[in-house]
Amino acid sequence: MRKPDNSVQNKAPKAAIEPPALPGLPAAPKPYEPTANDLAAVQRLRERRKQKRAPRFEVTYEGDVATVTAANDDSIYEHANLVDLLATADTAFSAGILGQIANVARTGKQLSTRDLNFVLATVRAIDPRDSTEALLAVQMAAIHTATMVAARRLTHCETLAQQDSNSSMLNKLARTFSAQIETLKRYRADGEQKVTVQHQHVNVSANQAVVGINQGGGGAHEKSSQSHVLGKSEAASPPNASGAALLSHEQAVPMPMPGAGSEGQEGVPVPRCESGRAEGEGKRCMAAWNGDQ
Repeated sequence: MRKPDNSVQNKAPKAAIEPPALPGLPAAPKPYEPTANDLAAVQRLRERRKQKRAPRFEVTYEGDVATVTAANDDSIYEHANLVDLLATADTAFSAGILGQIANVARTGKQLSTRDLNFVLATVRAIDPRDSTEALLAVQMAAIHTATMVAARRLTHCETLAQQDSNSSMLNKLARTFSAQIETLKRYRADGEQKVTVQHQHVNVSANQAVVGINQGGGGAHEKSSQSHVLGKSEAASPPNASGAALLSHEQAVPMPMPGAGSEGQEGVPVPRCESGRAEGEGKRCMAAWNGDQ
């Protein structure tokens, strides 16, 4: 009796055999697993794309003639985004600005789509709020492009003359860009109204209120701290003492004044004589007054 051939039915499927890793070759890389920071960055990018975006245009050539067209099939939306980017409602204004951007955005021998869209994206990053800011934003984008071209030329110069020329151009363009930033800040600050409210509180005690009322008149209510009230030492000192203290260029010499009697006579100051003759002059003057000559 012939035995049934069970060689095919009873055989289990063989497992796939991986080829052995060849010596000297790196292992296959594992797929990248995004981190939490990667996922958060993607989420922020999605939120920004929901907001305003820069219009997209394409550059095509027919011979040496470049043509700028909208990237989408329906160009009305790209032109609407361009008008909105420049914060205007005039399509002639936006078309003129687009042509100027195409003339200055070129970094190589020919204008590329990437260069054109980069300048438009730079203007969108500045986010102009009116036509004046749009003009300034386009100028800033053009100056930035020229600055990077000058920096590239400076790093690839071969002679000292080229280094001096490119360095001077780079410094001038960098200063110009900084001045444009300050101009944009001042222009935007002029349109903002700032209102500052300050509250001042004055606390007056009862004693200060009484002093303020008493300062209105003189008499017994005046205090010694006031400038027109004499102190006790000044009131007690004789008049000659204060007069002698104030005379810096005169010599106070008491002389009797002529009168009916000798009582109540006050001394008056006699000017100081030059060349040390004050003592002799004073004696002759006193003799003249007393009638002894």
